[in-house]
Amino acid sequence: MRFTKSLLCCFVVISLFCTLNAQQAVPAAANAVVPPVIKYSGALTDVNNKPLTGIVGVTFSLYQEAQGGSALWVETQNVNPDKTGHYTVMLGSTTTQGLASGVFSSGEARWLEVQAQGQVEQPRTLLMSVPYALKALDAETIGGLPPSAFVKAAAPGGASAAANSNAPTAAISGSGTANHVTKWTGTSTLGNSNIWDGPNGNVGIATTSPTAKLDVNGTARVRGNATVNGGLSAGPITAASSSSGGTGVYANAGSSGGSNGIIAIGATGVAGYTTVNGSIALYGNAGSSTGSNGVVGYGATGVAGNSTINGSYGTYGSGSTGVWGNSTGTGANVGVLGLGGTGVQGVGDVWGVLGQSSSTSGSGGGFSNSTTGDALFTYNQSGGYAAFFDGDVDVDGNLSKAGGSFKIDHPLDPANKYLYHSFVESPDMMNIYNGNATTDEKGSAVVQLPEWFETLNRDFRYQLTVIGQFAQAIVASKVANHQFTIKTDKPNVEVSWQVTGIRQDAWANTHRIPVEVEKAQADRGLYLHPELFGAPPQKSIALAHHPMMLKMIKQQAAAKLKTSAK
Repeated sequence: MRFTKSLLCCFVVISLFCTLNAQQAVPAAANAVVPPVIKYSGALTDVNNKPLTGIVGVTFSLYQEAQGGSALWVETQNVNPDKTGHYTVMLGSTTTQGLASGVFSSGEARWLEVQAQGQVEQPRTLLMSVPYALKALDAETIGGLPPSAFVKAAAPGGASAAANSNAPTAAISGSGTANHVTKWTGTSTLGNSNIWDGPNGNVGIATTSPTAKLDVNGTARVRGNATVNGGLSAGPITAASSSSGGTGVYANAGSSGGSNGIIAIGATGVAGYTTVNGSIALYGNAGSSTGSNGVVGYGATGVAGNSTINGSYGTYGSGSTGVWGNSTGTGANVGVLGLGGTGVQGVGDVWGVLGQSSSTSGSGGGFSNSTTGDALFTYNQSGGYAAFFDGDVDVDGNLSKAGGSFKIDHPLDPANKYLYHSFVESPDMMNIYNGNATTDEKGSAVVQLPEWFETLNRDFRYQLTVIGQFAQAIVASKVANHQFTIKTDKPNVEVSWQVTGIRQDAWANTHRIPVEVEKAQADRGLYLHPELFGAPPQKSIALAHHPMMLKMIKQQAAAKLKTSAK
C-alpha cells in the first residue's frame, strides 16, 4: 500500500501544478491526460529595475523552501520578453519527459526561483494549483483498478522474483567494503561500486579518500545542468551545451571575499567551446565581494575561449576587471590571446584593456597586422585624447601628422596655464645647426662641427648675422673636414651663424618623404578631415579604412541625444 499511495500522490501533485498553453509547443509526453508542464508568466529587470529585452537566458529552479536549501529541479530556457520585460514560458518544455514527477511526489509546497543571465536571483514564488487539480479524483484508483488489485513484489531471491529473468535465482552472496556503495556484480552476488560515501560527508568517484565534497578521480562528463554546492575536485571535465542560450560551464563564486567561481590548473586550465548563436562557452560569476574571481586559470594556457558564430564571445568578462591574463614565463608566452573579427574587446570604467609586463624585454601591449591595414587604431571624438603617453615615445618609422607642437606648463604660471610651440616643418628632411662665433684680430673665425656632420648631411645652406656693430661678414670657406670659416671686414666681430643640411643617412635615403602624392583610388573623394571642407563624416578616410567607427559615431550620437532628452 505504501507504493500505491506514493504513486497516487505523484499523479495528484503533478495535476495540481500542470497546465497547457495551446499556442506553445510542449513535449511529446503532453499526449498524456495531464500535460507534464507548467505555464509561468513573469517580468525580467536589471539591477536598476529597467526591463530586459531581446533574447535572454533564464534559469528556473524549484525549491521546497522559501529561502535557502538545494534546488530540486533546474532548467534553462531562452526567453524573449516584450518591451516591458514581461514573458510567458512552459516549464519542463526543454525535454521530452517534461517536469520530473518526483519533484511533486511528496505533496509539499514548491517555490520557483528565476534568475536571468548576468542578473541577481528574483525572490522565490510559491506555485499554486491549477484546473488540472480535478485529476486528483483519480487518486482513488490506479488505471481504474482499486489498490487491492496490486500485490507487493517479493524480495530478491523469493518465489515471485524467480519469474523475472533479471532477478537473482539463488541465495545472495558477496562482500563489500565499508563506505562503498554496493552494486550487483552478478545475478546473485553483490560487490563494491566505484562510489565512496564516507562518514565525513565527502563523496568520491573512483577514489577511496575524497578530499572534497565531490571528488572525481578520472574524466567527468556532464551533459545538461549540474549544480555542486561545495568543492569539486576532478580530472578532465567535459561540459557541453547544445541549445541556444545554453552554458557549457557555469560557476558562481558566491558572496564571500576571496571566493572563486572556477580554478583550473594544467596544460590547459579551462577550455570553453560553443557553436550555438547566443551561447557562452565559459561563464564565471565572482559574486559581489572584493577579491573574488569569476574564472581563474593557471597553466600553459590559463583560459581558452573559442566562438565560431557571429555575435558570440569566445571569452567574456564583466566586472571591475573584465579579463585578466598573466604570463610569467619567458619567450612567446601570452597573457590574453584574442582571435576573430574583434580579437579582444574591453569595456570598463577605468581600463577597457590593461596590459602589463614585468620583463625588461617585454611590452605591456603588442599590435601587428599581417596585411596593409593598421596595427593599432585609436579613436576618440568625445573631447579626450585618442592616445595618451606618459613617458618617452620611440617611433622607428615615418611619423605623419596634420600638425604638431610641444606642450609644457607655462613658465610664468605653471599651475594654471600651458605653453605651446609649433614644430618647424619643411618639405625637405632638414637638419638645423646654429651658434655664435667671434672673429680674431685678422677678422677670421673657424667654426668646428661634429665629425659626423658631412656623413649625415648634404646641400648646406648658410646664414650669418653681425652682432653689436656694423660690419660685413662672409663664409670664407664652406664646410669641409667638419668645419667652415667666417671672415669679417673688421677684427673681433661677434657673428651669429646658422647652417642647414639635408639628411643623407641610410634610413633617410631609403625612406625619402614625398612632397606631393596622389591619393589611392580607394581614398579618392574622401578627406582626412571632411568637416573642414563641409563634407559629412561618412567622407572620412579613417572611416573608410575602419568601418567600425561608423557604429561608434552612431552610438555616441544616440547617447548624446538620450542625455539631452533627459
